[in-house]
Order: sequence, then structure tokens, then C-alpha cells
Amino acid sequence: MTLKLLRIEPLFQSPLAVFEVEDSGPLNARLLEEIGVRRAGEPSLKRSNRLGWHSEPDFFRRPEPAHRELAGQLKEMVAAATRRIAPDASFDHLEFICDGWINVNPASAYNTPHDHVGALWSGCYYVAVPAAGADNPDGGAIEFLSPNPSSPFAGLLSSAMTVDKVKVQPSAGKALLFPGALRHWVHPQGSGEDRVTIAFNAVLRKRA
Repeated sequence: MTLKLLRIEPLFQSPLAVFEVEDSGPLNARLLEEIGVRRAGEPSLKRSNRLGWHSEPDFFRRPEPAHRELAGQLKEMVAAATRRIAPDASFDHLEFICDGWINVNPASAYNTPHDHVGALWSGCYYVAVPAAGADNPDGGAIEFLSPNPSSPFAGLLSSAMTVDKVKVQPSAGKALLFPGALRHWVHPQGSGEDRVTIAFNAVLRKRA
């Protein structure tokens, strides 16, 4: 009698979609100008941010030209990622409602672990990302925390089944999309430059 392994299937997935806005330099420059004006005149909200500036969650309703241009591209990313994970789904009677906000993290600023339960997708577009220093190679990185209680085995076995965290060091012009329920946080960065991002949620609902 022989033993035959038929297959190993992933039961649940936490996909990470990575997008790039090509030739993003001019757009990012205009975004930084618009964000500078807003930051000078708007108080910061207190959410997961520590020491940084957090705008109102109105990015997708703003009139500024660069805001509107990026908002349109973020909606396209959400649609593309959703078609990839659900290629046979019909969206005739569904729609996405998006909200977004700006995070400006100066030196030593960070974001505490949190999630966005209620959103199908959460995401982040990177406008400006200072280089990580040799003394702080994780500075500014986003880290995703496993939803599975696998941490007791993480140091014993190197496997997708036992990993308890995944770290991503982004760059300007990139965007990440991930499940809203996936906990994540941002490492403090030690650069003298600002780390500027647009974070957003996409909630899927039936059309009214």
C-alpha cells in the first residue's frame, strides 16, 4: 500500500495587488503642491497616525486637479483587481464607494496596527517615499500581519502557512491593494524628508 498526496490547496487568500503609475513624476509633483496647501490650512485628524498629518477622508470628492486625476486611476485599479479575483462575477448591480485620505509622515512618524473592516479593498498610493537609512532599513515600510494564529510556528518553519508577517518597502508611483480586513502598520522612518501617501478604501455594495 502506498500513500499518494493528491493536492494541497490554499483555502483562504489575502491577495496583494501591486500597481504602478507609469511616468508618475509630474503627477506626484502636482500632488505634493496641492497637499502642501491643504496641510498648511487643515488640522490633522487622529487615526492610526502617530506624529504625522492625516487629512479628512475626502480625497475622492476633492476638486484639485491632481487629486481628481489620481482618484480616477485608483478607481481603475480597484476595478482591475476585482476582475482578477472574481473573473466570472457580474457587476451590473454592484458599485464601489471609495473614500481616501492623505498621510504625511515626517521623521519618526508611523502608523499603528489597524485594519479597515467593511471595505472589500484597502490601498495606498505612494507619492513620496524617502530612502530607508542603513541604520533603519525598515524605515517607512508597510507590514501586513497574518489573520491566522500561526505565530508560534513562524520561527520553526519557513512556509506560507506559518508566516506571521510580510513586509513591503514601497516606492513612489506604486500602489498596493489588499483586503480591508488585513491588519497592517507602517514602520517609523528616520529620513528628514516626508513620506507622503494616499490611503483609501473601496466598499462594494448593491446599486441603489
